[in-house]
Amino acid sequence: MNGTDNLIRATDFAVFVKGLRGEWIPYPESGKIYSTVTGEFLKTQKVNGYLRLALTHTSGGKTYKSCIPFHRALWVLCHGVPFSLRAEVDHIDKNRENNTISNLRLISKEENTPRKLDYETAEKIRRQYAEGKTQRELAEEYGRGKSTIGDIIRRETFRCPPEKMYCKRRI
Repeated sequence: MNGTDNLIRATDFAVFVKGLRGEWIPYPESGKIYSTVTGEFLKTQKVNGYLRLALTHTSGGKTYKSCIPFHRALWVLCHGVPFSLRAEVDHIDKNRENNTISNLRLISKEENTPRKLDYETAEKIRRQYAEGKTQRELAEEYGRGKSTIGDIIRRETFRCPPEKMYCKRRI
């Protein structure tokens, strides 16, 4: 166990406090959060396919602003604060817009890390784009953002094939 295993995220704490104060009420079956302050369901914005909440928290006379993934906020309101910085909330069906509580689970950061792209996959993406697939289609297929796919297509990443390792010394 390292020194950060028992810490919590400040945004998780702020969401938890809003739940305790009764400012935010979760609706787990529909995947929504109701604000008693505004009298409406919270509005979100989409960033890289995930819904995000703008978060304002006032404590000790100071106002703090931040963002938190919507699915994480819903998890904290329904299940409490995960007691590890490495804990992540995952969409079981991989649909980033399905935030019903039955579709969310808590897993480690290592379990949630997507498979890494390699040069061969980048070349395959370039071929598919040349054949007419859109960046959006490729992003969904490979589980990446459109900007990541764009970087690959423009050869800003994965420019050259990896060098082969060899030994100059003859055996």
